[in-house]
Amino acid sequence: MCEWNQNWARVVRAVVTCLVVVQAVPSVAVEPGATLNPSAAAMYLGKPIEYWVAEARSGNRREEVGRVVEALTAAMSDPVAETRVAAADALGALGKAAKPAAAALVAQMDHESPWLRTASSETLAMIGADALPELVEGFKKMPASAKVRIGLIFGSIGAEAKPVLPFLKEQMKGDAATIADRLEGVIAAIEGAGAGGGKRGGAGGTGAMLEAQLPQVADADWPGFRGPRRDGICGETGLLKEWPAGGPPLAWKIEGLGKGYSGVSIVGGRLFTMGDRAAPGGETQFLICVDLATRRELWATRVGPPHQDGPRCAPTIDGDRVYALGTDSDLVCASVSDGAIRWARNLAKDFGGRMMSGWKFSESPLVDGGRLLCTPGGPDAAIVALDKATGATIWRCAVPELGPKGKDGAAYSSMVMATIQGVPQYVQLLGRGVVGVEAQTGRFLWGYNPIANSVANIPTPFVCGDHVITTTAYNTGCALLHIKREGDAWRADEAYFLPGNVLQNHHGGMVMIGRYLYGGDGMNKGDPACLEVATGEIMWKAKAAGRGSAAVLYADGRILFRYDRGPIYLVEASPEAYRARGEFTPLQGKGPAWAHPVIHRGMLYLRHGDLLAVYDLRVKH
Repeated sequence: MCEWNQNWARVVRAVVTCLVVVQAVPSVAVEPGATLNPSAAAMYLGKPIEYWVAEARSGNRREEVGRVVEALTAAMSDPVAETRVAAADALGALGKAAKPAAAALVAQMDHESPWLRTASSETLAMIGADALPELVEGFKKMPASAKVRIGLIFGSIGAEAKPVLPFLKEQMKGDAATIADRLEGVIAAIEGAGAGGGKRGGAGGTGAMLEAQLPQVADADWPGFRGPRRDGICGETGLLKEWPAGGPPLAWKIEGLGKGYSGVSIVGGRLFTMGDRAAPGGETQFLICVDLATRRELWATRVGPPHQDGPRCAPTIDGDRVYALGTDSDLVCASVSDGAIRWARNLAKDFGGRMMSGWKFSESPLVDGGRLLCTPGGPDAAIVALDKATGATIWRCAVPELGPKGKDGAAYSSMVMATIQGVPQYVQLLGRGVVGVEAQTGRFLWGYNPIANSVANIPTPFVCGDHVITTTAYNTGCALLHIKREGDAWRADEAYFLPGNVLQNHHGGMVMIGRYLYGGDGMNKGDPACLEVATGEIMWKAKAAGRGSAAVLYADGRILFRYDRGPIYLVEASPEAYRARGEFTPLQGKGPAWAHPVIHRGMLYLRHGDLLAVYDLRVKH
């Protein structure tokens, strides 16, 4: 069961960017449109931006590459941010040939538009080592926030960025001392890039056949992050096995959800999500409820202060209560019927909570029986269990030192429930690695440090029997752990470890179908990959059809890869080979399309910032 949230440039995007009940505001239908809306009047070398974008992506160009780069570089000064984004993306299609635009791209690291900073960062990473001189110059001159973004680009370039290591280490002692902790993670990633090029360890820990069983019947609802089991598996059938040209039909759409990457949760004919939007007194982070039958907003409840790019939590619904976590660690329990707050806690204030790095709290809370579980990341309260009805503390778990890798604090993952060696427990990825905690008492059982990185640990672990599969990016990798118990003593034995150049999932998660794990591979990439879990053998890899990371969802023999630029691909769930069975670009909002897709009663729900677009996947008889 995997989560959030791909590649260095991807998190650059995150770096770059990173309730009292209020009167309900009706949702407004959004007209079809694209993420980009370039300035139509602007001309570059005598032609509009659309012409040069098409030339950059064409396999049969009419223009010399140098002239294309010259025009797109000029467009990087356009007053319309969307035009610059279009130019940056088009330059990315040219790869290393875009080197002459490097200085113009670096200049965007301090722009107010998160999407422009992200697009420019990704393209600089694609140019690679050839962009190092411009990146170094930018690092010297730009403010601390831009230095962090440039540092992450160095990390995304990987081993080819090793020539800048002496410069970065010197900077940590001088002008960049205030961001030394961020640079430590960058340096560690560069130093580790390309190392340990093969699999470590044996195959299949105990030799057991590791296989995930698909649900036998469709789930009635989708009550939280990645579904009822947090595994990204939808049990519905009767869905399109191939998509027609242009994709499945649009059923309906609404806008007004606000800024954010939160996915949607659906229970009892109501849809729940989160978003930052305008309110009396200033922008505010909201928990939002929409009636599916009428597509009208029923209520919106304030959670806490806004974040630069909005919330990430997918609300968790349990009976007549809905739970949500804001980016400032505000945890709320609200009434499903009217959004009234029943109780609230603050993970930072109440438990000393902190994040491993600067992108704020992102977890989706977990309900188990009478307990509500969440991850403050505090020294004495890494994980806590609360009474789901009152918010009172049941237990708190202090995690001992796991090892040198990673950073202290909570990570960007959402925990899962499991029974391992006969003991119910919660498995979570923290800043220092993956851990298991006894469900009844909160006692720390086991931990594993080598999977941690120092920037952002994101994907939710998978549990299969007494084994745990865990992966992170930033040149880290993927590990299969065999969890063993001898009396009261527990340990996590490494069955195998695949380094980052073999398999790493940044964010977007993976799905386990039978004996195989499927998902996007690479930092800030979503290269489709299939892994046989028991052996660690890569069955196949394919070059990503879309740019950026991919959030994945399984349904009816197919896997949906939703890329952060918006396109979505339908892929056959087979270990034999990569086979795409359709693709389309849905209606788009602004910024990265990071919200995980959801299928509910034959409908595909795609949240993209302020917009929700719903497509009909049902086979018509």
